Amino acid sequence: MAKKDSLTYDLGTVIPGVDLQQLYGLEVLSAEPVRAVVRMETDKGVFALKKVSHKPEKLQFMYEAQEHLYHNGFQELPRFIKTLDGKPFVDLGEELLFLNTWLDGEEMNVHSREELIEVVKLQARLHAASRGFEPSVNASIKTRWAGWIERFEDQLNDILIVHDRLKGQEPQNEMEAAFLETVEPMLEMSRKGVELLKASPYLDVLYRERSQRGFVHGDFTYHNFIRRPDGVMQVIDFDYCAHELRAHDFARFLRKMLRRSDWNPETADLILSTYHTVDPLHPDELEVLKAVLYFPQRYWRAVERGFLSHRYSPEGSVKKMHQEVAKLDAWKACLDVFPTSL
Repeated sequence: MAKKDSLTYDLGTVIPGVDLQQLYGLEVLSAEPVRAVVRMETDKGVFALKKVSHKPEKLQFMYEAQEHLYHNGFQELPRFIKTLDGKPFVDLGEELLFLNTWLDGEEMNVHSREELIEVVKLQARLHAASRGFEPSVNASIKTRWAGWIERFEDQLNDILIVHDRLKGQEPQNEMEAAFLETVEPMLEMSRKGVELLKASPYLDVLYRERSQRGFVHGDFTYHNFIRRPDGVMQVIDFDYCAHELRAHDFARFLRKMLRRSDWNPETADLILSTYHTVDPLHPDELEVLKAVLYFPQRYWRAVERGFLSHRYSPEGSVKKMHQEVAKLDAWKACLDVFPTSL
């Protein structure tokens, strides 16, 4: 544990007026902020303290989902620590406070083939263990079932709005010039992605998975996989978990890994075959995955946040637009050989 004289972080700035001794029976020995949480060493172990602005039913959903996984054999995750009166979180009014078990370790090494395989297997096991989840009435949240076609059509429309505004005009700045230089092939990819998704058995996949009552983690990315000192890989941060197709998690992770590998088909085959050995993928899911991978998600985000919501700096949008076009040939080549069965 940290030495008591190293305690320089004042928990009162995070949870003013909150008595963790009274709520949890814990004496805090030291505390330090780590990303979005506070790591606390106490007389009863090490915990992660987090405050969120979720509605209570959302946090209850997270709690029940993680407990469902744990009792279904998937135990590589943090667990909620209940208060002395048995509640999984504390309602502070405008915010909610909860404690998780602390997981020591290092983030996934995205350059390690061995760790990539381990993480993909972890995803497959999580999805398998999620099935049969029936949240209580106190954990009802807005479901994410369905909506992919409409979502991609809306995103295509965002690109078209900017395109219609700027086409035929002289660019007034670097961001407009970058957009006009890159938009045509990205519109082609966007339209093809929507077209393939509409023609795919997406609804069949949706009906099958709804009947299985599974859920997704919602944010499978490298910093949410932690390797403990004993070598066991864990998954953290369930803030985006929801009822949704497992392809939602899988496509997001697959796209990230393929971009890092410059859309290497061997990387795609490795990820797909590894997942398939743990929780088999159906041919209709592969068809849906291919359609989703066609849509230039990162390009759309650069356009939307650069021109419409202004959440990116012009420099950031320019960089991302050029990056996506630079990968286009390898991207298309990878999807040309994307498997139809495993």
